[in-house]
Amino acid sequence: MSLSTTVSALTRDKFIPILVDNIYNSNVLCYKLLKNAEKLDGGVKIVTPIEYAKQDANQGWLTPGSGSATGQAMGEVAQKAEWSWATAYNSIVVSGDEEYVNMGASQVVSMLKAKLSNAEKAIKDLFGSGIFNSGAVSNGLTSLNGAGTVASGDNSALNIDGDANTFSAPGEVDNTVCGTARSLGGIDSDGDTWWDAKVGSFATFSDTDSTASTFDECVSVSNGVAEIVKKMTQMYGACSIDNDQPDLIVTTQTIYDAYESSIQGNKRFEGDATLGDAGFQSLRFKGASVVVDSHCPAGHMYMLNTKYLDYKVHSKRNFSFEDFARLEASDKIQARIFWMGQLVCTAPRMQGLLVGGPTSY
Repeated sequence: MSLSTTVSALTRDKFIPILVDNIYNSNVLCYKLLKNAEKLDGGVKIVTPIEYAKQDANQGWLTPGSGSATGQAMGEVAQKAEWSWATAYNSIVVSGDEEYVNMGASQVVSMLKAKLSNAEKAIKDLFGSGIFNSGAVSNGLTSLNGAGTVASGDNSALNIDGDANTFSAPGEVDNTVCGTARSLGGIDSDGDTWWDAKVGSFATFSDTDSTASTFDECVSVSNGVAEIVKKMTQMYGACSIDNDQPDLIVTTQTIYDAYESSIQGNKRFEGDATLGDAGFQSLRFKGASVVVDSHCPAGHMYMLNTKYLDYKVHSKRNFSFEDFARLEASDKIQARIFWMGQLVCTAPRMQGLLVGGPTSY
């Protein structure tokens, strides 16, 4: 049996299961969404049904004893969003001298530990940053927000603050969930507000709304309520319809600390116990858990309803491992890990983004 065959078998059986599990548990969004991704068999596109309107013509009250006809309208109440597949990979390369120096069993295991540890870190960062990063959008992956804070191009009418200043969010970037007047899932939301997310800014309670708020401004209290809590309450309400409300709030360490400071007298507001069991510290805000993600852009807070956020993954490329093989014209062997899927959102209007938050203490 060749060394590449032995190394492949060891990697697949002993190391890949641990690597994948560690990726799933690397941050809250991977833990809640990527780990529970729906597995699909294929298809040219990923298709998700979207319900966006109610059929008023087919409902009402019947007059007692009238025998009135019921509504029979054929109005469209749903349509489909179509998402392209995105593919991520990581290559594990072993040079010829490494291959032959590490031919003993213990040396092979030690070498694989180092190689797979590096691959694990790289994939964690790829997915952790990709969900926020506009760079991932250019590579085909839907992101939460690829625009950051911009001074122009916003639709101020869709901003919960009603303006479009330097710290309005977000820009009109296609394939971003927390966006306005952009294309997402093949649906162009320019003029169709039902497909837009809610956006707003912490900067509105700073000295000037074109300047990011400070930590002290966030925790300052008026009428018994901290400013950060007021803004979070406004966004939470904007993203809620009756009892359909955000369940996860993702932000930076600085903004998390500002929120924690504002509720010091009410430390009973602890987050979701299941997140704690997975090693993620969280606080509670109404019906949502507030968590930190190190990849979250500075000054940002995402208010998410994860019922409508989901990863879809190809069943044959769910961190699948391709065996080590000799590279032609090179003294190396290479293995690859592949993931093929997409982040989809079936109700952007239930998602929110606040920008212009403090970036330091």
